[in-house]
Amino acid sequence: MFALEVYKPTFSMKKISYYLPLLLLFTALAFVSCDDEQLEGEFFTTGNGSTSEDIAVPVVPCEDAELIVSLGRTGFTNTNNIAGNATVVEACQILEVALLTAIANCDDTAEFQQLLDTIGDCTESNPCVQAQIAVVQADIARDDATDETEEALCLAYIAALENRTAICNDFGDQAASVINFLSCADDTEPTDPECIAAQENTAEALEVFNMADITDEEAYTEACGDYSMALQEQIIACGDADGSLQAIVDELGDCSIPEDDGPVRMTIDEEFKNFNVAEAPINGSTFEVTATDIDVNDTFQFTVVLLQTGENVIQNVVLTIDGVTFTPVLSGNPQFVNEITQNDGTVITGTFSGPMMNADGDIITITGGIIDIQV
Repeated sequence: MFALEVYKPTFSMKKISYYLPLLLLFTALAFVSCDDEQLEGEFFTTGNGSTSEDIAVPVVPCEDAELIVSLGRTGFTNTNNIAGNATVVEACQILEVALLTAIANCDDTAEFQQLLDTIGDCTESNPCVQAQIAVVQADIARDDATDETEEALCLAYIAALENRTAICNDFGDQAASVINFLSCADDTEPTDPECIAAQENTAEALEVFNMADITDEEAYTEACGDYSMALQEQIIACGDADGSLQAIVDELGDCSIPEDDGPVRMTIDEEFKNFNVAEAPINGSTFEVTATDIDVNDTFQFTVVLLQTGENVIQNVVLTIDGVTFTPVLSGNPQFVNEITQNDGTVITGTFSGPMMNADGDIITITGGIIDIQV
């Protein structure tokens, strides 16, 4: 779909004053019955062939034909020209004649023909074209916004972009890109004393939090809690139009110390599980591995023969969660699968996933299982 844009001509006012009446004249001659009166100039049918009317266009230099198009496009996208369907149709007809004039008088006509095809039948309003016009108008209005109207006009521009995408079934990626770069919130510095004080408190709390020793659980938790509280007070005092402050609060969560990746980890029914310690004593030529989540005493156990790598080489797999034991499902579809990629006597690495079942037949699903054990 051709995108209507605001055309900014660089032609002289003398030519504008000459060609605007000429454009209106040819439009009137084209669309008003004149019995058998003969018109001078070249004759064309409309761009989409939707009408059999012959339209006369003037023979002019290409540069002047481009000016006529610019006048037609400006009129078509002007706010005053969409007050009602009749006015829209008139503006469309003027643009149609302008485009035919350019096609008749210029060598490179692809852009003019594309726009002519886009505006469609000027006997009725085209919803897609109107949506395109609304985007142009909303953008122009946003450029002329005052401090008081800037946010509302910015939001109106976003709504126009989304409406065009929905109606025309085009422009989706471009509209999303534009919207992502827009900031409709007021970015001016706050003047409210409570907001300013809240921002200062947040900055101070962040500085303390950044300096907290992550190995000192009590100090880290206290600093994190103070920072989270300061953020929430700033939201109350200043607002949080884009949700960025709340996103930080959500990320801090309960302020528990972030846990390092353990030697065995997995996702159990979409909930991440970290086994933070592992023991791998060797019995003959077999490693007997037990990984433990020391916070709740859950375990993941398996055996693997020294130096053995490949698919489905770990055996005797047992997962214990809250005292309930699960073993791999090894028949049917899907099945529990595993692969050991390194097993040299000092490091055991690999992956595993699939269903596991307890004695009552309850099944859990393991995804993203990782083995990364230093023996």
